[in-house]
Amino acid sequence: MNLIKRRQGGITFIGILLILAVLACFVLFVLKAFPLYNEYFAVKTAMNSVASQPADLLVTTRDIQKSFLKNVQLNNVQRFDDRSVKELVTIQKPEKKGQPRVMRVTYEARNVLFKNIYLLMAVDESIAIGGGAE
Repeated sequence: MNLIKRRQGGITFIGILLILAVLACFVLFVLKAFPLYNEYFAVKTAMNSVASQPADLLVTTRDIQKSFLKNVQLNNVQRFDDRSVKELVTIQKPEKKGQPRVMRVTYEARNVLFKNIYLLMAVDESIAIGGGAE
């Protein structure tokens, strides 16, 4: 019994360093991934905002894109501008009369994790919007 008590000990200094290294890697990952998720949720909020607008404000594809652009700029998303919104935001016409149009936002967001290791978030979201056919 005496032998066991002498050999027991707490965590070593190397053990503490390993735990701190794992925690540091986790914190670094969270700090690098947070802007991507924050941008994603801002885009989703903008899409929901456009979808909830009255149909008479969203007549043309350009009206929908301008409304979306205004909403993402309010949320300080730098990825979208007048040129890129035409490529990244598409409006699909309804297949049958009476169905809503669908707004689709597609893009890839990258953030450097380490030297040449990237975090990549591929976004492909769509939502039904009101409004008449063009």
